[in-house]
Amino acid sequence: MNNLGTILLSASLAILIFSAIQTIYGIISKERKAVELGRLALMTNPFVIVLTFVVLLTQLVRSDYSNYYVVMHSSEHLPLFYKMTSIWSGSSGSLLFWNLILNVFTFIVLWQTRKSIEDRIPMMNLILAVLSGFFSFLAVFYGDAQPFREFVPEAAAGRGLNPLLQHWAMIIHPPILYIGYVSISIPFAIAMSALVSGQLSEDWMKFIRKWTLFSWFFLGTGILLGSKWAYEELGWGGYWAWDPVENASLMPWLLTSAFVHSVVIQERRGMLKFWNMLLVILAFHFSLLGTWITRSGVLEGPHSFSKSTIGTPFIVYIIASFLFFTGFVIYRRKNLTPERNLEAITSKEGSFLLNNFLLVLSTAAILLGVFSPLLYGKEFKAPWFNSWGVPAGIFLLLLMGSAPLLAWRKGAGAVFFSTLLKPFLFGILGGGLYILFYSQNFTKPDSKYGDVLAEVYSVLTVGIGVFTIAGIIQEYYRGIKARRDEHKEESLLRAGVNLLLKNKRRYGGYLVHFSLVLIFIGYAGNAFKINTSVRFFYELQPPTSEEIIYQSIDKAMIGGYQIEANTLKIKPVLISGLGGEPNIQNVIVSQEASYGIYRGLEKIATLDTERRFYPQISHLTGDFETHIPTSEPAIHSMAKEDFYIQLGAIETSDLKSENPDLPLMFMQYYFTPGSETDKLKLFLNFPRQIVANLEVWINPLVKLIWIGSLLYFMSGIFLLLPIGERKKQTRGNQT
Repeated sequence: MNNLGTILLSASLAILIFSAIQTIYGIISKERKAVELGRLALMTNPFVIVLTFVVLLTQLVRSDYSNYYVVMHSSEHLPLFYKMTSIWSGSSGSLLFWNLILNVFTFIVLWQTRKSIEDRIPMMNLILAVLSGFFSFLAVFYGDAQPFREFVPEAAAGRGLNPLLQHWAMIIHPPILYIGYVSISIPFAIAMSALVSGQLSEDWMKFIRKWTLFSWFFLGTGILLGSKWAYEELGWGGYWAWDPVENASLMPWLLTSAFVHSVVIQERRGMLKFWNMLLVILAFHFSLLGTWITRSGVLEGPHSFSKSTIGTPFIVYIIASFLFFTGFVIYRRKNLTPERNLEAITSKEGSFLLNNFLLVLSTAAILLGVFSPLLYGKEFKAPWFNSWGVPAGIFLLLLMGSAPLLAWRKGAGAVFFSTLLKPFLFGILGGGLYILFYSQNFTKPDSKYGDVLAEVYSVLTVGIGVFTIAGIIQEYYRGIKARRDEHKEESLLRAGVNLLLKNKRRYGGYLVHFSLVLIFIGYAGNAFKINTSVRFFYELQPPTSEEIIYQSIDKAMIGGYQIEANTLKIKPVLISGLGGEPNIQNVIVSQEASYGIYRGLEKIATLDTERRFYPQISHLTGDFETHIPTSEPAIHSMAKEDFYIQLGAIETSDLKSENPDLPLMFMQYYFTPGSETDKLKLFLNFPRQIVANLEVWINPLVKLIWIGSLLYFMSGIFLLLPIGERKKQTRGNQT
């Protein structure tokens, strides 16, 4: 099947070259048949890529160890679903998946424009053919992008899927994020086709808006799912670490956010035409840059792949494409002059412009931080990002809250008393009440907080968040009131629903703003986060089962919480998705500790946290090599805060001698056949007394982040679905 996959990728490249040549010939000679032939060839390629994808998927499901990718990223002991999702766990498989999504979107946009005859359509086809051709080119000529490399001789076993990726969020997080990344290509191709062809009439923006919103939604959803995965799986008590690959997804989302807002100004006021073209170019190339960061191996991170040969051609393509299209923007600058000038910086369009400026400036700062190891020889850590990111985020929140309340062309002073005053007062009141709330309810390590600046930022965030929510409520109230004045027969609820359905862009956008406010307020709780480490003493218990059990009676106090240690078990966990007998390849060694959590005299939870040790199997011999440790934190989530614990390292009781390799000792104990006497001898090798480290975090307001994330998803789906939209009576050109 490796040969079949290689042939299909070669066929894809040939089809795309043919499509590009035919399209170029048709554009130059103005031959419609050549353009149409190029378009049909481009519409054929998705079927070839789908078949290629199915071939690799089949090899993963069948555990075909003649395929290098299957050997390195799958195993016969994986559950079927993880075998299938491992297709995007490695570099070449994820690039093929990227190519698949790109071709599906290409087919959709070509179908949407099948009856269009404008001069710009062939140029869009050419841009998409070249982009798809680049990915097929990598897959044919570069081994690190080739998913059908042979493993000769056939491997004895698969190395399996990275244990960190065996989590529900990582099953859906990468595809959603890829959809966001790849779909930026479509609005880019539409905009650049208008730019290069010179057909710059405003109708292209109506078509591009939906695609841009689609990309923005999926990028944001993917980022939020990644935060959920990091919080629940990595065991470090956080949800965002400013990791290079996290930043790689955040940068195009920020740029797409800027474009989504600035398009409104171009539609309403005829401004920012030149700027919008630059934003589309930046958003697209930053999505490619994020892919390059992940797959080139130039920067390290928990998501990144190893050093790769595709890094050089990838960055060359990004730079060449960026310079080419930026050059065209400069060339067409006279056709992109604004119809009006900015009249007041505190007007609605002024606030949108400030929003754009801050988003782009933040992207530039993140880019500097991402490449700090290459530029400065040291990596900029989270404190550096937070030093400017927190105040920038607060200012963005202020702009998000104030922009809907401002008027076109007029400054804030003209509308302050009519639209801004009440939300402003509510914001001050909300900030004051928040101070009372956290001083009485948040867990404190001592009588005062150490970081005064973080506390000030937290209060500002909540105050501005309340200001924004009050403004949203005010806008809904005014809209509903106006509608009921016009439709007196409608109830309050009916008027609200109709208002939302009839003007989705405005009032659906308010729902998105509301979701982001909740997320920001959730982030504000991080200022009062508590992190500490506790040691618990354990005694080995007599053997009663296949588990090794340690017992403790130690207790610890953290704030108003009491932690009571119970048992610590070393036990086997079967990972085979096919059943069968336990063996050295399909058994995880779990170190599971149980703790009772008390608030005063009341027991509020029993939390079980683990460290799991996955077997790493030699693909050459099928023998055990080493263990890969992962964290399985336990979280008790409450309305005001999360109590989060993670079992850490286990040491000898004297804390001086070398720590025992308990997972390996347990494997010997568990798998060594023999009499009860032999088992007892192996049991006696375990240390009688151990000390287990427990990391504890108390994270205020985290629940609001996940509630806001869910609302972001639901409001985004509402905006994308054709619910409540009026059907057009006439059919015209779509671009």
